[in-house]
Amino acid sequence: MTRINKTLSILAATAFALGGAVSAQAGGHGVDMSGKTIEWTIPFSETGGSAKWANFFAPLLSEALPGNPAVVVKFMPGAGSTKGANWFQQQKDGDGTVMFGSSGSTQIPYLLGGTREKYEYNDWNHGIASGTGGEA
Repeated sequence: MTRINKTLSILAATAFALGGAVSAQAGGHGVDMSGKTIEWTIPFSETGGSAKWANFFAPLLSEALPGNPAVVVKFMPGAGSTKGANWFQQQKDGDGTVMFGSSGSTQIPYLLGGTREKYEYNDWNHGIASGTGGEA
């Protein structure tokens, strides 16, 4: 396994573990995501840099997660990412199959206390961060 693949595996495992949506099964056995689909929502169009970032990491995330679940990237552009972030805040599935990819466009309005932002970063479990500002 190359250094990059090891790092991505660690990041993916961390994202999964920090997802908080799935807890380890009794007896110390890990969670098996076989047959599941993870929907990774990107709050921008499918033609931008965030799309390239998510489409690059999606198959690597699938390979690194237990059971190799399918990771499907979905796009929800609107309001500079606020539409997607507000939508994600309302998701309550709790089984680890819903992810959100944010960026500075999501983080800065939140930090500035914008009125359109109905999401709360403290409610989210953060698992992946990149030097480009992308976070999931």
